[in-house]
Amino acid sequence: MGSLRQRLQMVFGIQFTPRSLMPVFALLMAIFAVSGCDDQPQVALEQPAVAVNVLRADAHAVPIGGLYPGRAMGSKEVQIRARVEGILLRRTYTEGQAVKAGQLLFQIDSAPFQVALNRSKAQLAQANAGLSAAARRWERAGELIKTNAISRRERDDAESDLNFAKAAVQLAEAEVEAAQINLDYTQVRAPIAGMTSREQLSEGSLVGPGNSLLTEITQLDPILVNVSLPDKLMLSIRRMIERGEVEFAEGKREVEIILGPDDTYPYLGHVDFTESAIDKMTGTVQLRATVPNPDSSLLPGQFLRVRLHGLVSLRSIVVPARAIMQSAQGVYVYRVDKDNRAEIVNVTLGLESEEGVIIESGLNVGDLVVVDGVSRVQAGTLLAPTEIVAEGSAEALAVEGKAQ
Repeated sequence: MGSLRQRLQMVFGIQFTPRSLMPVFALLMAIFAVSGCDDQPQVALEQPAVAVNVLRADAHAVPIGGLYPGRAMGSKEVQIRARVEGILLRRTYTEGQAVKAGQLLFQIDSAPFQVALNRSKAQLAQANAGLSAAARRWERAGELIKTNAISRRERDDAESDLNFAKAAVQLAEAEVEAAQINLDYTQVRAPIAGMTSREQLSEGSLVGPGNSLLTEITQLDPILVNVSLPDKLMLSIRRMIERGEVEFAEGKREVEIILGPDDTYPYLGHVDFTESAIDKMTGTVQLRATVPNPDSSLLPGQFLRVRLHGLVSLRSIVVPARAIMQSAQGVYVYRVDKDNRAEIVNVTLGLESEEGVIIESGLNVGDLVVVDGVSRVQAGTLLAPTEIVAEGSAEALAVEGKAQ
């Protein structure tokens, strides 16, 4: 205490008594305490910067993708039915196997129809004989009328008989044709090539108009895929097309079939039909794509995932889906400010694309967006950013061109 008092007297030039020294000592302790509190923020500023990968926002043409549910169906589905009544004698194809167009599938008992054809042919022969007799009478009447050997009435009767005979021949010919058609119907043939289903009626069954379904044939190559798009998405795409923000690449309204996580169907399909109305039951708009299926690997009724190709969003800012965060306040991303600190930016999401998600509002061209290391970042975090190049951007395409 004596040495401290001497030092204070030397510094301030004042004589201190032990009692007067106590307030000075308390003041010095308070100053030291305040200095210690002021040092605490200095410790927080010394935290190391968080290393993150960032992407520079760039506006460019972006292919719009997204996965949508689809279901396969045969390009042609035909019910094979019996067109005449009779006993089903035999089936000539293997159930579930492919058949060719015109191939014999079923044989119905043809005996009654063969008899009907023979009867019709006999009636035709009889009608032809009557026509020959009427023609001869008409020729004689024509000669006799010149010499007034017969009356004009007799001549008219001969002409009428000739016309009746001609009509009888035409009727008989039609009966022969109908009998031949019915006879041909006893051989049930495939109208198209495709895969057969199981037979509905076995041999020995009586088939006819009231019991006619025999089997079904489905054409698998090509196969049709019905794609369901949400009505809001479809309406949004149409509005964007009208505003010139989205367009279809020339001749590329194609679809890609996704069978599994790492399994993509090798053939692309082509969209050939878009439904003009919204399905009231599902709230979706149906697209139909025709897809080559030479090895029959896609089957009718199969559920698929479909990615659209050819739809391009013009001058859009896209960020990877992993960079997008969500909270109770909405959807946001982390942007790097001028001091290399993270700041929260609320964004409005647009359509999904093959590169990520289109940002409709919230970001500007040139902004640096944190894409990797987002889980270690908070608002105000000091960052050590490393800029990466997005796939599909102008820089990436330039680098790819140089590499080639």
